[in-house]
This record gives sequence, structure tokens and C-alpha cells, in this order.
Amino acid sequence: MPGSPSSSTLHGLRIIVTRPAHQAESFCALLERAGAEPLRCPVIRISSPADGSELQRLAARLGNIDLLIFNSPNAVEYGIAAIHGLRQRIPPQTLIGAIGTKTAQALERHGYRADVCPATGFDSEAFLALPAVQAMQGKRVAIVRGQDGRMLLGRTLRARGAEVVYVQAYQRNGPDAEQAAALRQALRDGVDAVAVTSSEALENLTNSRDAPARAGLERATLLVGHPRIAEAARRLGLPPPVVAADPTDEAMYAALADWAARHR
Repeated sequence: MPGSPSSSTLHGLRIIVTRPAHQAESFCALLERAGAEPLRCPVIRISSPADGSELQRLAARLGNIDLLIFNSPNAVEYGIAAIHGLRQRIPPQTLIGAIGTKTAQALERHGYRADVCPATGFDSEAFLALPAVQAMQGKRVAIVRGQDGRMLLGRTLRARGAEVVYVQAYQRNGPDAEQAAALRQALRDGVDAVAVTSSEALENLTNSRDAPARAGLERATLLVGHPRIAEAARRLGLPPPVVAADPTDEAMYAALADWAARHR
């Protein structure tokens, strides 16, 4: 377990955690055990899609899919729930892909094993580098994800000869009025760091600010889970962030503890 409450350099720090509410608790628990004060300020709300027709079509043709890719734990939770709700299961002959080990672990909780998953890396680039997805001529692929995700995965697999369909399993929304108000108040009051694990979360975070909250964000250290989010922060005019090795709780915690050890 990273850190310890007695010796951690995080003791007493106020950390805004922007993960969706249902995914924030394990990271908050790490911070609390280290003596930090996590402030739960979700900037993304996850829900079922307004139109479930894509999931219905997927469930009806699962037997014709060669490779079924889940791009996130949320895609697993909502996608599998919909498939099982329609009294279907992923057939044994269908290969299952997972973008990252956390997604693979979510599949295991539902009784499935990821056949194709990068040992390291949590993005499309890492998945596309795997030997199993190089020769894709004639393969039928379904990518289960939220709305408006990156197009790199599907575009590259099509270029390799696959037939690709996207399946929206969930939708992402910004914070509601109460959540946005709580975020602004936390930034006005002053925090030491703000943890962000997606570019969309960063955009929602910045859109929720007023002038005093903007000043509070600029005074805090921004902790991000991918170089792509760091680039988004640069485009938004924010100070250079601390970049974790990946967006997992463990990597985010380690990067935060390393930053605190060097700067406190």
C-alpha cells in the first residue's frame, strides 16, 4: 500500500478529486490514509445512453463479432449490464479486448477474461501496438465506449482491414449545478492540488470556474494521468502539471507523493 499516515508527505494537503463519484472512493481512501484531505468534486457524471439501440444491435449480433473491445471500466459496467439485461452473453469464440488493466479487471468482475490487453499503457496507442491486432483483414470488430470518444482505434483497425462499429454504452455529462458550485467554493477556499484523469474532465473543470476559482486553480498544482491531458492543460493556459505514469489510483498517488516530497 503506498505511503503511510505517519510519514507521508501528503499529510494535511487539500486535494480536489475530480473522478466521477462512483470511481473516486479508492483514490480518496489512499489520500485519507496518508493524512490528506480529499475534496470530492466530480466534474463528469456517467449515465446510461439516452438511446440504447446500439447496445441492442450489439447484443443481437454478438455471435458475429470477432473482437469486442471495451475502452474503459465504464464501458464494461454499462455495456455488460445491457448485454446481460437483454439475456445475452459474450460467446466464447469472441475475443475480448480491454484498453488497460483496470478495464480488464472490470471484465473479470463480470466473469470474462480479456484476451487482448496491453500489459502497460492505458490508451489506444498501447492497444494498437499489440501483435493480436496487426493482421485484421476481414475481422468484425465492435468498440464499446462512451459518446464522442477518440477515433484513432477504429480508424487504425479499419486501415488494417477490419470492419469496425462503435457502440455507445454510456454517456458523460458535466457536473450538475450543485457539483459545480462545490468545485468553485473549494477552489476559492484554496487547495494544494487538483487530480484530473481525462482531457474531458479538465475541460469541464475549467468551464466550471468563475474568476476567484480560476485564480485558485492557477495557484494549485495540477496532477494529470496522461501526457495528452498535460497538452490540453497547456492549450488552456494552465501552469505545467505533474504527469503521472498512468491514470490509475496507484500511479496518481505515487506522482502526487513524489511532488509533495520535492516541494513541501
